[in-house]
Amino acid sequence: MLDRAVGVFWRHGYADASLRDLTSATGLSAASLYHRYRDKDGLFTAVLDRYAQQGLTSRLARLTAIADPLAAIRQFFDEIIDLSVNDPDRLGCLLVNSVLDGGRMSQAARTTARTRLGEVETFFRIQLETARDQGSTHPGLEPAIMAEILLATVLAIRVLARLAPERDRLERLVAHALTSVSLSIPAPK
Repeated sequence: MLDRAVGVFWRHGYADASLRDLTSATGLSAASLYHRYRDKDGLFTAVLDRYAQQGLTSRLARLTAIADPLAAIRQFFDEIIDLSVNDPDRLGCLLVNSVLDGGRMSQAARTTARTRLGEVETFFRIQLETARDQGSTHPGLEPAIMAEILLATVLAIRVLARLAPERDRLERLVAHALTSVSLSIPAPK
């Protein structure tokens, strides 16, 4: 049911997803939706969490298992670029889209989006700390600050790809961001 609601919010955004769209997609009555999630915002917050759980959580766990932390970061970006350029409807990322539409989100939804995107930043920080400890990064690299820059790069990729999913452009953006980390980061596939 949440998966079907994901599609509605992804296509229409929070503000433009109507109760009729949601009941039609989920097969639940308005009363059932409100009983289970209290209101549209409760459903939206659950949808954001579900979306992140399905794609982001498993991706971060899988990439964290890669022995080379810089290769794990590179792989993260390769996958985000692939997702972005192979998105025929240019829907982008529901979390990023929701943040951009943030004025219409409740505090609970905003907190969920921030927490889930924070997981990406934490992944980058931990990988960079490990790489620093292994001597694989530029001297003086500050993992927390670089993690913020890499998260901003992810956001830029997801937004730019909605406008024009040009792989070369997105890869240049990533290459520039990663140059600040280490000269030994593997080149894109």
